[in-house]
Amino acid sequence: MGALLALASAVSYGLSAFLGGVLSRRASFIRVALLGQAGGLVAMALIAPLVSTTVPAVADLAWGGLSGVGTGLAMLFLFRSISRGAMSI
Repeated sequence: MGALLALASAVSYGLSAFLGGVLSRRASFIRVALLGQAGGLVAMALIAPLVSTTVPAVADLAWGGLSGVGTGLAMLFLFRSISRGAMSI
């Protein structure tokens, strides 16, 4: 199960970085980053009850929330840079 979740995480992160970069050239990078994070929150709220039956500890939720804030800021800067410069591999 862990390998499947890791693969799903890598695919979703890669897709969001690429598609977000493309969309940030057409729309505001702030809006793209905000909608991406909101979509991730909704997806996790729907998937989490299916994956685990235990309630996470408060500390785990706090670390997860902090990770979400850090990822959101990173995506904001990534989309800003992609919207202003060249995107390549």
